[in-house]
Amino acid sequence: MKLALFGGSFDPPHLGHLAFARLALQQLQPDRLLWLPAGRPWQKADRQMAEPEHRVAMIKLLTAAEPRFAVDERELHRVGPSFTVDTLREFHREQPGAEIDFLIGQDQYLNLHTWYQAEEVLRLARLVVVPRAGQAVRGSVALPPHEVQVLNLADHPVSSTAVRHALARGDDISPLVGLEVAGYIAQHHLYAPL
Repeated sequence: MKLALFGGSFDPPHLGHLAFARLALQQLQPDRLLWLPAGRPWQKADRQMAEPEHRVAMIKLLTAAEPRFAVDERELHRVGPSFTVDTLREFHREQPGAEIDFLIGQDQYLNLHTWYQAEEVLRLARLVVVPRAGQAVRGSVALPPHEVQVLNLADHPVSSTAVRHALARGDDISPLVGLEVAGYIAQHHLYAPL
């Protein structure tokens, strides 16, 4: 079994996330690619996020056209802070012998040394990193040597923060998140105002 796990806040999910996940399907050829929305990311404890059910609904809208995607909600139901290492241990218990790729962006990779039990994360999964356009992938010198798969994605200059700022300005966000997610955000009055 080969699993690709795509973790993040997805607050909101956007077309850059979708492009990354599609590229991972194409190049990594996993048996399953699971989106893992974070429950209470300990490094973002000071920021209010959309409720879990909204983030899950938006991921499902964004990924509806791809049957090989699924949403795994385990971190949303975990009590207390959400640590990647705990999730990876759970997957190894459930799927002994599985190969696990963990998808992250360049910004997360640069901060990996600050993650809880970062060295254990590296033991439990191979990291798959998408660099920012035109930048080389660099990790922290504080980490031991480890394998990294780099996926070069056509430039998607969008982030969840940029989407929230666009909403605060009253801009049309459908080019950033797609029509379905934009409609959902409007219907449920999410992220307004910052």
